[in-house]
Amino acid sequence: MLANYVIKGFLVSFDSHNCFIENKHDKNIKHIGYRTNNLYMINLDKTSNHVQCFLSKDNDSLLWHRRIAHINMQHLNKLISKDLVIGLPKLIFEKDRLCDACQKGKQVRVSFK
Repeated sequence: MLANYVIKGFLVSFDSHNCFIENKHDKNIKHIGYRTNNLYMINLDKTSNHVQCFLSKDNDSLLWHRRIAHINMQHLNKLISKDLVIGLPKLIFEKDRLCDACQKGKQVRVSFK
């Protein structure tokens, strides 16, 4: 298995060929997805008649951090408090982790003799 995620009572497991969505408590597999062209496809026709929606949400603070040119979280809070950007949600941005692009940008090569 490459990755396991727990989302709202379900365990979602990915490997190089399949995706399994199972109930976290009783370990019943609800859906199986198959990988085709680097995308996991789930056939929902064989399931019950209930309307189902799958949603993947990224951390909103990191999403807005990337949308506004990797701006500092403190500056994002200032933009919200002064209402300078139209459409920016009223969130409190906390720096809980460093995004990959910012981390790579801050790395410098060590000089050698």
